[in-house]
Amino acid sequence: METNFHIQSEQGRINAINRFCYIAAAMSAIYVFILLFMGLYIHAGVMLLVSLVFQFCALLNSRSLYAVSRITIIVITNFAVFYFSVLLGYESGVHLYLYTAPLICYLLYDSRQKAKVYGASAIYLTNFIVIFFLNYYEFLPPVAITDGEVSLLYVLNFAFSLTLCFTLIIYFAYNSSHYTQMLVEANQSLQEQQTNLENEITEKNKTQSELLRTVKEKDILLKEIHHRVKNNLAVVSGLIELQNFYIKDEKAAAILKESRNRIKSIAVLHEKLYENKSLEKIEIRSYLDELIYFIGLSFSSQNKEIKIHTAIDSIELSLASALPFSLLLNELITNSYKHAFKDNGNIYISLIKTDQELIFHFKDDGGGFDYATFTKDDSLGMNLVEAFSKQLKGRMNYHSEKGKGVDFKLNFKVL
Repeated sequence: METNFHIQSEQGRINAINRFCYIAAAMSAIYVFILLFMGLYIHAGVMLLVSLVFQFCALLNSRSLYAVSRITIIVITNFAVFYFSVLLGYESGVHLYLYTAPLICYLLYDSRQKAKVYGASAIYLTNFIVIFFLNYYEFLPPVAITDGEVSLLYVLNFAFSLTLCFTLIIYFAYNSSHYTQMLVEANQSLQEQQTNLENEITEKNKTQSELLRTVKEKDILLKEIHHRVKNNLAVVSGLIELQNFYIKDEKAAAILKESRNRIKSIAVLHEKLYENKSLEKIEIRSYLDELIYFIGLSFSSQNKEIKIHTAIDSIELSLASALPFSLLLNELITNSYKHAFKDNGNIYISLIKTDQELIFHFKDDGGGFDYATFTKDDSLGMNLVEAFSKQLKGRMNYHSEKGKGVDFKLNFKVL
């Protein structure tokens, strides 16, 4: 809005300068005939040149050479007043045109361009002072016209300068009224825009409130879903545990126990998501601590003293990453409890975050096995370890030898 207003203001000023040039050119043309009538043919030619220069200034404006046009107007007006004051004498009243100089300066330049206004005013003032002192100390040469012609010229110059002065005053009055009207209209437009903006803000706030309410309802529903899933998995886990009491085959009982542990690891994950403020990610350290504790508790009847050492960074994982990772860890710990130790031992677990990926390292100091000759078809646990590693899109490195325990590494990115 402000830019558009400035453009209109500047264009109006250019149009006014053009009209001033046409008026000055017309006045100069009248002087051409007067000088011809007085027999001052050479000076009539000079005045004709002045008239053409004023028209040329309007042409410069049409070519967008505004600065050149303004400077030319200042030069030609000062030149014409000085030249014809010297030619026709101080009493001819040519110097009266300099009284319109302040109005001309404010016509040429915006009032905010103080340096240019003051500079142009100083040029006109200097010209007037020079003419005045030339007359005062009688440095002006004798005029080539009669006293009657001098008096006639004074009346004519007084009338023309007064006409020009009133014309500029009327222009500034009209211009001020016009711009005031433009400001009023611009203010009304801004008020309308402000009203529309306030209405839009009100609507957006209303929409935002509805969205927040919807998000809150969604969070409540998701928490309820996680809670129900956890409860349902607890029921399934309890049924499996109950069924285990009636199974006499130890191998079958062990399989059911492993399945119960896998279900429990999933149930714990949903319980953590239910308790967590964020439903998208879970802080993995506290979750793994609880999972490790539960797995150790489930194997407490074996009378093995297994110490688990953890070094886990503060990392948040999404459900897409946390679920396969927890099941992977469950398989590794379960395998170590079942096969690695006869009585005592240590398990070392670390999860480190780097700039590019997560590095998971699992190691035990148990009996180990010959991984090179191991057949995965004989172990569901090893197949699951590989499947969960692929699900995490990680790079797996599994190493084990007789008497040297198990060393497992997985590099993966957060999904």
